[in-house]
Amino acid sequence: MIGRRDDGYHELRTLFQSIALHDVVELELTGEGIDLEVVEGEAPAGVDNLVVRAADAYFERFPPSEGLRVELTKRIPLGGGLGGGSSNAATVLRLLDAHLGRASGGELWEIARGLGADVPFFLVGGTALGFGRGDEVVPLPDIPATEVWIITPPITVSTAEAFARLRNLTAKPLPSSIVALVQGGSVPSAAALTGHNDLEAEVLGWVPLLGEARDSLFDAGASAVRLSGSGASFFAFFDTNTSSRDLEARLPEGTMVARSRTLGRVDSTSCEFSLGD
Repeated sequence: MIGRRDDGYHELRTLFQSIALHDVVELELTGEGIDLEVVEGEAPAGVDNLVVRAADAYFERFPPSEGLRVELTKRIPLGGGLGGGSSNAATVLRLLDAHLGRASGGELWEIARGLGADVPFFLVGGTALGFGRGDEVVPLPDIPATEVWIITPPITVSTAEAFARLRNLTAKPLPSSIVALVQGGSVPSAAALTGHNDLEAEVLGWVPLLGEARDSLFDAGASAVRLSGSGASFFAFFDTNTSSRDLEARLPEGTMVARSRTLGRVDSTSCEFSLGD
């Protein structure tokens, strides 16, 4: 973060990366209105869920001839700073438009920006650099597929409060590894792009449990650990083999541990979509 904008948001320089950990969104054109059923996991209901808001925003611009039923299987932890809700919203937009074909690319992007700063990235996928609120997205070359562990302690972090507590803004230039990627070069893996996160020191000082979890990951042999956004999830890289059981034994009870991998642009935006009707 390099400063505060006139609209109250912070001016960001942020690196986005798609990973294989995902929710499952199934849509069916039927009936009237928008009906959401969370078939597995925990997620907000109704208009508190970005899935519903995304469908509503699309239909407001392109009125449907029938309603929509949505089934959501939730695997990405809530409140982790992983963009689960944003990715689901982008999936709904892409799936509806793939079936109905009413929006231009610019119109879909405009709808996405209205839903949240992270949503446009998930229309792009892969590796990308975010500017502005994070909703100005520049695609970068794909990085090699890299194993990454997602660690989510049993706590949620308010993004709004994390930003409100932020005292120190970035005075450093982008890390050389990110600059090389922006210039069309290559990097050995995602671990080389961890850079720094201005929110991390603030959040770890405010939520001691997260600092303890971070220390435990390094004790377990992690070569790099970084808070994802405002947390509470970390992403971690290991140069040696590790297991979910070993990590869970070292971390606070209730911590979610998921082994995943980075995805390139094609894999992250060419999932198997189907829209029943």
